[in-house]
Amino acid sequence: MYDTFRHPEVTDDDIGWASTLLGLPGDAFTRSDGKDTRQDVLKSIVPMDIAACPGSGKTTLLVAKLAILGKKWQYRTRGICVLSHTNAARREIESRLGNTAPGRHLLSYPHFIGTIQRFIDEFLALPWLRSQGIPVRMVDTDTCLRRRWNALSRGTRQGLESNRYDSSVLRIIAPDYSVRDLRWGRGKLGRQTTTYRQIQDACKDSIAGGYLCYDEMFVFASDCLDKVPQLTHILRDRFPLLFMDEAQDNSEVQSALLHRIFTAGPSPVVRQRLGDPNQAIYDFLGAEEADTDAFPNHANKTDLPNSHRFGQTIANLADPLGLDPYGLKGHGPRKPFGSGAADAEHTIFLFSDDGVDRLLDAYADLLADTFTEQELREGIFTAVGQIHSPTGDDHKPRHVGHYWASYDSGMTRADPKPETLAGYILVGRARAEATGEAGAAVEKIAEGILRLAEMAPGGDQATRRARGHRQILALLEQSSDIRQRYEDMVGAFALRREVVAKETWDSKWCAVAREIAEAVANVPLSRGEADEFLRWDRGSASAPAGQDHKASLNNMYRRTKNGKMVAIRVGSVHAAKGETHTATLVLETFWNRHNLESLLPWLNGSKKGKPSQGIEQPKRLKVHYVAMTRPTHLLCLAIRQAAVDNNSEQELMDRGWAIRRIGR
Repeated sequence: MYDTFRHPEVTDDDIGWASTLLGLPGDAFTRSDGKDTRQDVLKSIVPMDIAACPGSGKTTLLVAKLAILGKKWQYRTRGICVLSHTNAARREIESRLGNTAPGRHLLSYPHFIGTIQRFIDEFLALPWLRSQGIPVRMVDTDTCLRRRWNALSRGTRQGLESNRYDSSVLRIIAPDYSVRDLRWGRGKLGRQTTTYRQIQDACKDSIAGGYLCYDEMFVFASDCLDKVPQLTHILRDRFPLLFMDEAQDNSEVQSALLHRIFTAGPSPVVRQRLGDPNQAIYDFLGAEEADTDAFPNHANKTDLPNSHRFGQTIANLADPLGLDPYGLKGHGPRKPFGSGAADAEHTIFLFSDDGVDRLLDAYADLLADTFTEQELREGIFTAVGQIHSPTGDDHKPRHVGHYWASYDSGMTRADPKPETLAGYILVGRARAEATGEAGAAVEKIAEGILRLAEMAPGGDQATRRARGHRQILALLEQSSDIRQRYEDMVGAFALRREVVAKETWDSKWCAVAREIAEAVANVPLSRGEADEFLRWDRGSASAPAGQDHKASLNNMYRRTKNGKMVAIRVGSVHAAKGETHTATLVLETFWNRHNLESLLPWLNGSKKGKPSQGIEQPKRLKVHYVAMTRPTHLLCLAIRQAAVDNNSEQELMDRGWAIRRIGR
């Protein structure tokens, strides 16, 4: 029998204390009329779903609440659990509270603040797998699927490709190692066929060797609960208070498992979820949207409709794209224009087929005309699209790369996974320049070498550690000459920061990298995949004429106008989610249809909210709602001229959009 949980009480004095601790005004969570839903949220320790609009200060609200609870927490073996898809909440606590006693308390036992994946791995999947004699060496979907694909016979790979499948099907869906049903020609691939058994064996052998995909950890976590159901009681006693950030992004697999752990049946924990259902774009990545315990639960829903990010004009333009429009209230931005203007000229660029590659220049020129030199130096200026990875050359512009040939889709992640080793070197050098620490460059080079070594068939694959550089040095301890070549490479690119030039790469460093990776793997590399990873591609090439060398680092597009330098970070909407930009350009891309073109009725205000039928358009709306609610000062869109006739153009201008044409 477990002790009853007694939560701390939160008072007005506590809220004032937390505001001061976070460097906010004492009345940061109180409106002038004394009525503020955020204050109610801070004081409430009951089950609650908080639907927070973009820029409502959701993360700051959560951190303030955690600071108060951390200060007043009395339990030594029971803690607060905070879960999300990213470590944003943990990073916020580390940066804003790390030097305080409540912050240090929250970041250590008995509390847990981290990703859903880490929680499931640490408390369920990893212990369960190890108890079954499976030595988990690496949990990484890309590496795992690549190994499984290479383990298949050529005939099986060709059969999958002819039925329009790739390595993504090589995942188990149950602890008996079964995989999902596959259509095969006009029928279904039978489970007794040689092809199915070979696919299943590739997955089983991979898992037995300790290589798993991220989502497979949920399969084994669920199996653990099936076999040891008392674990739910143990976890609920350990974590009687649960916060879930970005709850709208939980997939069905995640929601069902977390519901089972924390809230299903008798004696649920006190759970508060925060998120914005209009920004739920996780399902676009291929996961099934949550049905079990979907967010929000309207029985205990609280709205935060006031945005402190942008003003009312951007709020009006973006609100119709929300599936369930809040009636956004724009109370920002906090920092006005240096010019004193109340609002920027929110612009739609209408481009012709021959104007695609001039679009970023036109956007840069608008930024130079709109912002002061200081604002351009201090601000964040972006151009983002729904589809950013190369998916073909038809229906231009199909993806972000059609606007800029040097764009590298692998660089957009929080932890970039470039498509080439040269890309890893460039990312590392950019990080070193940003932080002033060479260690960031050293570790990124080591990460690239280890990824190359993993491409060796049947090699001695070591578990990838947090400090890859030390791992490589240890693996090369008996090969002093090759270890010296590795140290020479690190010295050239991480310490001396030599420019990565194609000629030097092809004549020297490509062969050196291959030699190092083969020594790490202890077998020769295969030619195809390794050659592709070692190639010098356009994303790693020298900067285009008219731009400095840094233009291609981390997908930063640079242009100078009238003596003003403009730097634009180019990327995907998914990578920009949760960010705040000074100005955002939303690029037209193609997903079954051209995206912005299909959203014109929402952009001109003639439609709003979720359409009455279909599943594709709601996904498209959510992605572009996210994109359009990033900027504080300037919102721009790029749409094909051919999609907008004279009547449509007038409707857009009546809505408040300025129009600029590029090309014929």
